[in-house]
Amino acid sequence: MSDFNRNDTPEAARVIPGQQLLFTTSPRNICEEIGLDWWAALKLRDDGWISFSPEMTPQLDEAQDAELRFLGSLVVGGCDPAMLGKLLQGLEKPYSYRDSKIYYDWSECRWRLLPERSIKPEAIFADWIDQLKDHGDAETLRRLADEIEDALSGMEPSELQ
Repeated sequence: MSDFNRNDTPEAARVIPGQQLLFTTSPRNICEEIGLDWWAALKLRDDGWISFSPEMTPQLDEAQDAELRFLGSLVVGGCDPAMLGKLLQGLEKPYSYRDSKIYYDWSECRWRLLPERSIKPEAIFADWIDQLKDHGDAETLRRLADEIEDALSGMEPSELQ
């Protein structure tokens, strides 16, 4: 097993309970969206996997939404109760984890945080300029040059130093 980094705990991907969503949705809508059979969602509650009753919860808060998406996606992916039990070892209930922030590391048999990607806009822009140049797209290059000139001309002299 490789080094366990305390900053690599899946708890950092947990949604804080009680936070309301800006655009609320129902458990049925989530099930339809992720392809989870309604009966399977009810079975998740009956088997103690989810912390709320989908039938009795007309609108989900953020933690409930994350919990249903996380567990529902595992079921849709083919996990039966035995596999869920194995995969969820090491995670704490309720399983309200942002599935976009964690992944299962099969080699270490544990959930880990996805690494943060540091996006450097300057590098992306430079690559785009190179692609435009390679494709001979002079029109787009001229338009960008004009937009940059307009941006620079709108700046105060003290900002140009």
